[in-house]
Amino acid sequence: MKLRKVMFKKWIPRVYEKTELGTQAKEGTNCWEKDFPNAGLFHQWAGAYEESSEGFGNYTVALVEMTDGTIEQVLPSNLKFVDLPSY
Repeated sequence: MKLRKVMFKKWIPRVYEKTELGTQAKEGTNCWEKDFPNAGLFHQWAGAYEESSEGFGNYTVALVEMTDGTIEQVLPSNLKFVDLPSY
């Protein structure tokens, strides 16, 4: 199986900064990256779930191998295939 190259977005965690009005979230944090700056190799789709006090939810993620060998779970809407297969 040939692995496909992908680009993807990551979540930028919230960062707080002190302002004249107190502490507030820094602009550009607590959101998804705007472009697709991260590269990796797509391995397969997988199922993931999240539990909360209201119950649990299932959703699909892509398993992407990074250049250092680690695996990232990426939501399908934050993934872009960059090498088109020959159809």
